[in-house]
Amino acid sequence: MKVLQQPLGPVQANCYLVMENHHAILIDPADMYPNLEFILKENECTLEAIVLTHAHFDHISGVDKIVDAFHCDVYLNPNEFDFLQDPDLNSSSAFYMDVTCVVKCKPILEGKNTIAGFDIEAMYCPGHSIGSTVLKIEDCLFTGDVLFQGSIGRMDLATGSVSSMKQSLKKLVQLDKDYKVYPGHGPSTSLSQEKKWNESLKYAEIY
Repeated sequence: MKVLQQPLGPVQANCYLVMENHHAILIDPADMYPNLEFILKENECTLEAIVLTHAHFDHISGVDKIVDAFHCDVYLNPNEFDFLQDPDLNSSSAFYMDVTCVVKCKPILEGKNTIAGFDIEAMYCPGHSIGSTVLKIEDCLFTGDVLFQGSIGRMDLATGSVSSMKQSLKKLVQLDKDYKVYPGHGPSTSLSQEKKWNESLKYAEIY
């Protein structure tokens, strides 16, 4: 499995292009992915789906453009379907923007999903937002804005919750193997590294 990381959009949210066995998905496109058509052709892959870890504006701004160009499906935690057309819920209004998406999403359900040839285990992890979802694909965790290198997502935007975040972090701490962690912002890391050095995960492990 090949994972390409590309920061996109005004706040440089990480978009991930995941490719394997001629299938490809995009995770959290904040804009059109540069040279996407060329990369797909070079790797003999077809873009079949966009999968969203959550629906804040900085993770969805490129969705409509990509769907128009590639005619792929879009998957999202159904708890955030209404975020797509509500600037207050997707937090674009908090940054003096008005971001909406017209695309219709399919639900990514908690537990095992098969999407575009990928086996994706979705872990519902609210706290940063009510529908924040960590995506487990093979030995990789795409954590959105739940977990970063050395920190965690903010909880002061619409539908954020400190108590929910604590419970979500406990889920991650309880995973019994190491994973490569691909966060919504910043550099990649590993779950073992975060358990060792991330104070929020260390706190979750104790409590």
